[in-house]
Amino acid sequence: MPKLNPANFAYRLPSFESFNDFFIVLLPILLLMTKQLLPLLMLVFFIESCNSGFSVKGKIEHMPEQKFRIEELGTERNILVDSGKTSKDGQFSIDASATEESLFRIRFEQGKYILLALKNGDKAVVAGDWNQLENYTVSGSSGSIALKSFLINLRENIKDIQTMQVILDSISAQPKNDSLKQMAIEDLKRINAGFVDYVKKFADTTQSVASALFAVNIISPAYEGPYITRFYQEVTKRFPASKNAQFFANKFLGSVKNIEPANPDSGTPAPDFTGTTPDEKSITLRDYKGKYVLLDFWASWCMPCRKESANMVAIYNTHKNKNFTIVGVSLDSSKEKWQEAISKDQLSWNHVSELNGWANTIARNYNVASIPQYFLIDPQGNIIAKENSTEAIANLLNKTLK
Repeated sequence: MPKLNPANFAYRLPSFESFNDFFIVLLPILLLMTKQLLPLLMLVFFIESCNSGFSVKGKIEHMPEQKFRIEELGTERNILVDSGKTSKDGQFSIDASATEESLFRIRFEQGKYILLALKNGDKAVVAGDWNQLENYTVSGSSGSIALKSFLINLRENIKDIQTMQVILDSISAQPKNDSLKQMAIEDLKRINAGFVDYVKKFADTTQSVASALFAVNIISPAYEGPYITRFYQEVTKRFPASKNAQFFANKFLGSVKNIEPANPDSGTPAPDFTGTTPDEKSITLRDYKGKYVLLDFWASWCMPCRKESANMVAIYNTHKNKNFTIVGVSLDSSKEKWQEAISKDQLSWNHVSELNGWANTIARNYNVASIPQYFLIDPQGNIIAKENSTEAIANLLNKTLK
């Protein structure tokens, strides 16, 4: 077979002596090709642009005109995504993007917020009333719909627990009612156990990875360590493309391998925690190592707690210069009411809250079943007292801090 000689071909790739030669010879060909491909390229670009981000359109009745911001609740910090201003008739619009389905919080200037689980391609529509914003509805986003369903059940559970708490406080205030008090405590435990079962089922079955990660975070690893370990072992298989799932799985499985059921009491190490202050700063219990710390579990809606406020102020003023401080852990859901109570009762020490009521993970880690509840922690980080009255705490501090 004769060898193929390039010189025998009728069409050969021309040799370009200059940049001008390139344009003279090839540019017409490229333009022709582009003309043929342009409709296809435009279609591809249009499809890609439609799926390149998400949108949120909202209308909240009776909402005052105000600024808002949308934040992605990231794995290590919250990220400001966008900001804007609502219209006079309560409308707002957001166009942004996400690397994967994540939790987003629309925070309004006057303190209220909306939680959504959004991914690219979602076209969420939010509606509600400013006076009852917690009852907002959402469509156009499967993850946000799943999350909203979970939040409704969470709120109902909190209401049940609060009702039982009022009953328990009423019984505790009366002498010789130990049997009734025990019955109320058992009812409280039953309600809590039922909700934990619901959370597990939701986290295991939802198709929204952001909602699953949010839900499982409500359960205390101190009590449900084996379940949470299994959850994180499986969630990365259910959502293999989720970097968020991988991050939290690595973080949990790498740091919490053998969790024993917690029973924080005198003589045991105080569970560490990170909390958010009213001005959005983060503090941890270990920040106070070397000091005596009084943890005060309370809430603005808890009347027995509020009655103890004056005693707490007296305790703080008496001992604040004796290597002692107080950290308030609020079981509030409303930031506005929480801040109002702090100001009104003149509680001048640091405060933290997750603003999720009885779902508060710090309270769960400390096995708090009723409030007010006080834990006194020594400079080495060990619990030296657990009390539910300021009188007992004051007596102990008078003996300990001289």
